[in-house]
Amino acid sequence: MILKKVNFPIFYFSLIICFFASCESNTKNDLDYLSHYNAAENNYKKAAYDSAFYHFEKLKTYCASKNDLDNMIYPILMMSEIQRIKNDFSGSEETVTEALKLIKKDTKKSYYTFIYNNLGLVYLEQANYTEAKKYYEKSLAITSDELSKCIIKNNIAYNYIKQKKYAQAKVILENIKNKDSLKVEPTEFARVLDNLGYTLYQLNEPNAITYLNQSKQIREKNKDSIGLTSSYIHLAAYHQNKNSSLAKKYASQAFRTGCATNSPDDKIEALQFLTKLSNGAESKQFALQSFLLNDSIKISRQQAKNQFAKIKYDSEKATEESQKQKKLKEYYLMSCGVLIGLGLFSFYKIRKKNRKKIKETAYNTETRIAKKLHDELANDVHNAIAFAETQNLENTLNKDTLLENLETIYNRTRNISNENKAIDTSENYLDKLKAMLGTYNSTERNVIINTTGFNHLKTSSEIKIIIYRVLQEFMVNMKKHSQSTLVTISIKSYKNELQINYSDNGIGCNNLLQLKNGLQNAENRIHSIFGTINFDTESGKGFKIKIMIPK
Repeated sequence: MILKKVNFPIFYFSLIICFFASCESNTKNDLDYLSHYNAAENNYKKAAYDSAFYHFEKLKTYCASKNDLDNMIYPILMMSEIQRIKNDFSGSEETVTEALKLIKKDTKKSYYTFIYNNLGLVYLEQANYTEAKKYYEKSLAITSDELSKCIIKNNIAYNYIKQKKYAQAKVILENIKNKDSLKVEPTEFARVLDNLGYTLYQLNEPNAITYLNQSKQIREKNKDSIGLTSSYIHLAAYHQNKNSSLAKKYASQAFRTGCATNSPDDKIEALQFLTKLSNGAESKQFALQSFLLNDSIKISRQQAKNQFAKIKYDSEKATEESQKQKKLKEYYLMSCGVLIGLGLFSFYKIRKKNRKKIKETAYNTETRIAKKLHDELANDVHNAIAFAETQNLENTLNKDTLLENLETIYNRTRNISNENKAIDTSENYLDKLKAMLGTYNSTERNVIINTTGFNHLKTSSEIKIIIYRVLQEFMVNMKKHSQSTLVTISIKSYKNELQINYSDNGIGCNNLLQLKNGLQNAENRIHSIFGTINFDTESGKGFKIKIMIPK
């Protein structure tokens, strides 16, 4: 027989040492990491393998989430070891191969040794002796520690024993039995002596019993219950044809130690010897007990395989979901970034466009003022000067004419000044606005103003100035072109916007484009504060304007 823990404790301790030596990242200091690590190690030492496997899987997943591939290797190797102990050999092979993919050139040799040795044990249990030997030899090739070399060579020898190639096994075991590094480790030394004694027994060599007894004595002295089961089985095999009662005694002892160590394989092997060494009802009883135990083991191992598979599956699904959520978050942040970028770009473009419109409006206003000064005021001033130079001002009639001309020039200058002077946006704003609009009342025209719904005190100065200028332009345009007798203007404040409605009963216009060009300054002003302006006119049906300004 071969012990399931043939690589324990030497390889296991070397693996732990290697693990701590390689833990240079901050991952191992995280609370989540330490919680799963401590739970995994404690459960493993107590042989609570299902719980240990669960926490090692969590440890692996945690390292993966931190992209800490170096520290992922250790929990994966321990998971493969647990699967091998629980006879899930195909699962162990799959898991340890997963660790092999993470190995790099600078990975510690102890990891390589553990992986290759574990693969050798897995293939040995599956009777794939060629593959087992290949991985044992790989492990041996990179091992520098003499004790580890002896352990691996013992495994290679046992691989030959399983194939009944006892001569090859003898050569290897004879070669290592006197190694000093082996003798200082009683558990491993006893294992080599036991395998050598069993090999010599199969070769019918008389000194076989010497090695078998020597191995048993070392194990008894060191209270190696697991090793003693192997010694008792081999001694039962040695004595079965020489002294059946002694053989049965050793088989019974093997069964008891198998029960004590809770090793079902050892119990079955001991029961098989007891069945052969007993007679009648007793033999049948041992056989029945063996069959029942074998069925129980199959069910238990299948459950273990299913449990390990489920733990890994659940972990993979959780990882996939975590990755999915991470990608969704990344996509969301990218989308937000793109939208913010587009928003900033749009804001920049609109602001640039509005600035351009404001500049155009200022330029057009300046041009309009200059045109008025040239077309209206300059001519009047020139005519007044010419009149004063050519006429006798001592004449009362000429003097009165000149004064009338100067009064006209003054009024026109005042009107131009009023159209472009600074606007009072304080508490008196509404009165000034009504006064400006009221100047367009005449005997032929009635201007109706409704501002009862306009809360100008909660309206920004910028918007109030633009409303004033825009309405002023409407009234100037109306006076020049509409021939209207009735003009209505209403301003209302709503929760999120201001609404301005203008209408007159003038002659209207068929060419809306021409009309809008005439009011381009007003349109630019409204757009500069992100408002909308709509014109509605038709020849003979007056003129309407609707303005919406966001607050």
